[in-house]
Amino acid sequence: MKKIYIMLFFIMIFRLASDSSAETIESLADKFIQPSTTSSGVLTDTIKPEPFGESKNDFHLEIGGNYNWLNNNYGEWKAFDLRLKYSGFGWIKPFGSISSQSRKEGSQMVYGLGSYIHLDPDFYLIAGVSGAPVRDNDVIIHPRLRMDLSAFYNTPKIVNGLVLTTGITHFPRQNGAGGDIISAGFIYYGKIIFNGSVNYNIARPGNDTSFSGVAGIMYGEEGKYWVGGGATMGKVAYQTVSAIPIDVRYETRGFNLFYTHWIGKNWGIKSRFDYNNLVDLYILNGITINFFFDF
Repeated sequence: MKKIYIMLFFIMIFRLASDSSAETIESLADKFIQPSTTSSGVLTDTIKPEPFGESKNDFHLEIGGNYNWLNNNYGEWKAFDLRLKYSGFGWIKPFGSISSQSRKEGSQMVYGLGSYIHLDPDFYLIAGVSGAPVRDNDVIIHPRLRMDLSAFYNTPKIVNGLVLTTGITHFPRQNGAGGDIISAGFIYYGKIIFNGSVNYNIARPGNDTSFSGVAGIMYGEEGKYWVGGGATMGKVAYQTVSAIPIDVRYETRGFNLFYTHWIGKNWGIKSRFDYNNLVDLYILNGITINFFFDF
């Protein structure tokens, strides 16, 4: 497959809580923005892979991968993911990630660095940057460079349990094309947790624009299990198979189902099924398995 540029979006999920601290907001917001190399979803994140919940341990490690089946001769897509976060600094929590995706045309690595930045008990940011070196010009799966900034604000004085979210992702011009994703949404924490978000996508050159949206629901208890799912639809950018990295021509419809289970006090397994119909291009079915460890 020549000149493949795909940007993978993220459908998200979260945690039960009524606590007003940014620490609690962080652990829950990350669930809704759990990335997957198979699904589309709201991006204000590339940077928000997190275990379901905060641990008292300084380190959180996730390791796993996914396997995806596509029709229309797109073949099988396989990925391996590794992520490490350190929480010992307090108001700054850096993390790094390494991911590799393989297809019949070849494979590509992507590397990411970022940090959670707590500015207030009810407000925090996540900033990150990722890059994907190109070894073969005919196999470009990830953008060469992307930058992300997201914000989360708890609103206990307005609606208890409501967190407002916003973010921007910037793709500098690469091979003559680039773009941005601007998002706004919410997460509501109750006995059942809900989220929703709308994305405004800008593709350059040409300043072509599109809208997409996601919604999610989740139920469970931290330290035991989480179960839920999400859905996305619209004309999303950074996910299409194209000769340029930004392409908003194609309609997408998708959903995911997930289950997270703690096997021990500080470790467990996350499983997820993704379905994505990129209209007139392909239908994708994918399975993701990750193990997480806190130490």
